[in-house]
Amino acid sequence: MKSLNLLIAHLLVLFNFSYAAADTELPVVAVSEFIATIDKDKRYFEKTSKAENFAAMVETQLVKIGRFTLLERNQLDKILTEQGIQQSITNGAALRVDGADYLVYGAITEYSEEARAINTGNFQSTKLITTFGIDVKIADAHTGEIRRAEAVKISHESGSAINTGRFKQADISSNGLVSAQRKAAKQVGALLVESIFPISVVDTFDGDIYLNYGNSILSIGDTLKISRQGRRLVDPQSGKVLGSTQKEVAKIRVKETENDFSIAELIEGEMPSAGDLAKVESSQESKYQTERPRFGKKI
Repeated sequence: MKSLNLLIAHLLVLFNFSYAAADTELPVVAVSEFIATIDKDKRYFEKTSKAENFAAMVETQLVKIGRFTLLERNQLDKILTEQGIQQSITNGAALRVDGADYLVYGAITEYSEEARAINTGNFQSTKLITTFGIDVKIADAHTGEIRRAEAVKISHESGSAINTGRFKQADISSNGLVSAQRKAAKQVGALLVESIFPISVVDTFDGDIYLNYGNSILSIGDTLKISRQGRRLVDPQSGKVLGSTQKEVAKIRVKETENDFSIAELIEGEMPSAGDLAKVESSQESKYQTERPRFGKKI
């Protein structure tokens, strides 16, 4: 009975956290087009990277996260037209967009499908790998400052085949690009989260560690580094708050995901506390390479 009461109490904590998050004013995010210069010289029968589909997937992912208000694409296009800055997205100029707090945009830099074969005597194994890469930028729509600039690269196994001479078997997916794009969209959502509302520990109970994001950001098997904030760092000349000292205290692994929260287990270090920050160290779905790592802050 005591364990049941404790479990109910912790569920109430999670419910109150979700309710409080939903009740606050959320930042407005606009997703612009992703430029696909790699498709420019392709002929009509060649596969393209489907940039318009990827932008829609990013929008869907941000809605699933539930921490942002999404500015409709047609409304964004209207604002850009009225401000006369439609071309700024492609030429790299600083962007200031009325009606939004953050702007997500970028370029598709890589798309390929490659068959990788291994031959050993009469045995042949082949894998079809779909690779999808993007450069994504997250800008402060009020100032035009770029908060994050990242290169995201996804390698997705979209098919396999085995040939032993007498026996042949093939399993090929027709939507390898779609799967790779969805994984990339999930990573873009994670980057925006880290810049505004970092992943953090909500509570701990009976060895379980509860995190404030669910399956829209995290996947089972993901490992995260836990850090604890210390003293604030203030520039003595300008008075500007530069950030805070951070101490790495643990490493955890996600073992269960729900819509709004995840449960992890401790694999190294001390048990985290509520409020500790978490950063994905390795993902089961993909990896992204950091160009300019930083934690942003809410406007």
